[in-house]
Amino acid sequence: MGLTWMAYWGTKTYYQRIAAAVAILLAIFQTYTALFGSFDALKQRSIHLGLGLILVFLVRPWGKRKTGGGGPIWLDWLSAGATFIMIAYLLVRYDWITVERFTLITPLAWYEKILGIVAIILVLEGARRVVSKGLFYCVIVFLLYPFIGPFLPGALHTSPIHWTELIDFDYLSLGGIFGIPLGVSATEITLFIIFGAILMRSGGSFLINNIATIFAGRMVGGPAKVAVVGSSLFGTISGSGTANVATVGSVTIPMMKKAGYSPEFAAAVEAVASTGGQIMPPVMGAAAFVMSGFSGIPYTTIIRYAIFPAILYYLSLFVTVDLRARRLKLSSLAPAISLKATLRDYGHMIIPIAILVYLLIAGYTPRLAGGFGIVTAIVASQLRSTTRLGLVGTLAALENGANGMLIIVTSTAAAGLIVGTVDLTGLGNRMGSAFMYISGGNLLLGLILGMLIALLLGLGLPTTPAYIVQAATVIPALIAMGLPPFVAHMFAFYYSTLAIITPPDASAAYAAASLAEADGWKTGWLATRLAFVAFIVPFMFAYNQSILLVGPWWEILITVLTASIGVFCLAAALEGYLILSLNRFERLGVGAAALLLIFPSWVAALPGAMVLTWLLIGQFRKRSRKQLEAGSV
Repeated sequence: MGLTWMAYWGTKTYYQRIAAAVAILLAIFQTYTALFGSFDALKQRSIHLGLGLILVFLVRPWGKRKTGGGGPIWLDWLSAGATFIMIAYLLVRYDWITVERFTLITPLAWYEKILGIVAIILVLEGARRVVSKGLFYCVIVFLLYPFIGPFLPGALHTSPIHWTELIDFDYLSLGGIFGIPLGVSATEITLFIIFGAILMRSGGSFLINNIATIFAGRMVGGPAKVAVVGSSLFGTISGSGTANVATVGSVTIPMMKKAGYSPEFAAAVEAVASTGGQIMPPVMGAAAFVMSGFSGIPYTTIIRYAIFPAILYYLSLFVTVDLRARRLKLSSLAPAISLKATLRDYGHMIIPIAILVYLLIAGYTPRLAGGFGIVTAIVASQLRSTTRLGLVGTLAALENGANGMLIIVTSTAAAGLIVGTVDLTGLGNRMGSAFMYISGGNLLLGLILGMLIALLLGLGLPTTPAYIVQAATVIPALIAMGLPPFVAHMFAFYYSTLAIITPPDASAAYAAASLAEADGWKTGWLATRLAFVAFIVPFMFAYNQSILLVGPWWEILITVLTASIGVFCLAAALEGYLILSLNRFERLGVGAAALLLIFPSWVAALPGAMVLTWLLIGQFRKRSRKQLEAGSV
């Protein structure tokens, strides 16, 4: 807001201007194709990846890693030029590649072999710079697997594959780099990142933080509840755990520490609240869009499946911070600005959010909803001086949005290489057979194995690639064991999401710990405990889908009631406080009641309710005795 052309453009170096132009072009391309129709699949994905990789090499130059600063060096310019040539060949020879030649049958020309190798190297390098070394090494392992597989035993054994077949499939088809993961990025995910960037640039962060403070700040332990509410609201737009931590945590973590929460607890609350954005409708995280592409489940249906588990997630966290605040007798937080003033200055920015939510719920494609959301956010921002972007501010927001999508562009392209290897070698089918053998066909054991694999993948992979690997390996095995396809996908999706707060990797927890000046390791384990309900719920909906709002209405209603009470009990058991502090025996009792109530079955819920009632009576009696003793003194 109030940004001048000189302040925005005049202070940039020549390479920063080139990077800004590429970023704005990428954002405009995404918005245009969302509103007026995407190009053919390979064209859309090629342009998307090409602009994204060129931007990576300009804004994440090699020299910055070596010297701590500076612009692109010759290697970065060479990489950007190679990206242009590699993508230009696909566009110039588009008819030949998509119509005239046959994948894995038509021999590759010598220059196609070179370009294919270059394409793989560029994607790997982009992922290394933007995502993580973990993804970089994981992709390399999968690329080497077709050549090592013929010498491996059992389920890992595969037939020999010539290296040119791998190049052909990964570069000149829609099965490798340009497969479903990149396709979802090119047509859907990035639009919501641009939308979020425009909203935040025009004052959306003020709107969200102020609303959260007004509604939750005056409660006991208000600062932590502001973090929960604010992060959940921001998460519905951004769908990124780490972005939520950086945006909301910079405000809420200092408030929580000032109110009396320990640095580790403040960081853990923010990490867990921010991570929930990936499972919170209507936008959710990138993996949810990829799930729709892999499973064929409409995105609106995924939203319906996800809504109640997400509510349970945030309810558990909200109750936990409330109980800790009551136990520690922490203070509330008075809002710095009234609701009236907030709505007067920023309330109109709810309009684009409302339009986005309506279009998604009404059944329009996420692509169209995201495109309209971007346009309405730009228009709505002009209505008041407090949010007005103007032309320069809009360009800056588009640039921020394009830079924010780089992690998605590179990770989905790299994940496409993994999927390409799995498809070529048939590894997914053999993994399914191995799962059946290890578990003996036992669903519970299969679910535990699936959970462990998801968390293991999360040690080095972001949520989306971790889910994609499971979609190619674990999910088919779970389906073969009798799990409905939508449940298998939701199961893998949840644990892929939780990996970013689970040590030892725990990227979101470490980001929050750095803001709180806290111990990252302790923060990660505390965040895992605070999010414990999310580790339980997938097992519950694997056996009864009423938690996903699937089934008769009366069964869904009972599940909603009992599971909500169960989550409250689980928070009490983990926090050691209900009405008063709980002793060890009482904590075990309320923990047992929690598990019985969360499990969607009357058979389990009735004894759970009886245990909870017995504990509540005991707590009320204990409090009455303490009050009488205090009165007699």
